[in-house]
Amino acid sequence: MKKLIALTLVLLMVAGCSAPSLKLGLGMVANMSGGDASADGDGKTQADVTACAVTLDSNGKIVGVSWDVAQCKAAVTAAGKVTVADAIQTKKELKEGYNMKPASAIGKEWYEQIDALEKYAVGKTPADVSGMAVKEVNGHTNVPDIADLASSCTMSCGDFFATLTKAAANAK
Repeated sequence: MKKLIALTLVLLMVAGCSAPSLKLGLGMVANMSGGDASADGDGKTQADVTACAVTLDSNGKIVGVSWDVAQCKAAVTAAGKVTVADAIQTKKELKEGYNMKPASAIGKEWYEQIDALEKYAVGKTPADVSGMAVKEVNGHTNVPDIADLASSCTMSCGDFFATLTKAAANAK
């Protein structure tokens, strides 16, 4: 039994030594928007925080990537009272509750589209992904202009590219 355990440990050490070197990085971008309060209603403010976690292999290719967005909203009265949400869910956490599907030309929810982009990115370098051909569609810029994504991801990807670039630069 001791020989079996010793052999198993040796094999695990050898396997660990021959495993590719992986690096993990995180990148974030925040954008703010808002509108003033008036006699007709409250003002609004919103921070959209896009985050990317990426794992790169020793050749700088993406092994895994995950994007998500938190939309942090608040209402502001003319008197300056601020009301914020008690809990904020990310777009991935909201799933169908984000309700993008009715507005989507391809009938896909946000989490389905980001999943397609994440799968597309695996095996490519961050520069390949962030430098992909893009187009403008109905005022949305940086929409992938790639045949592999035409039926699965039609949302603006500028912040996804920016966070991927930051995550790759931060990878250690």
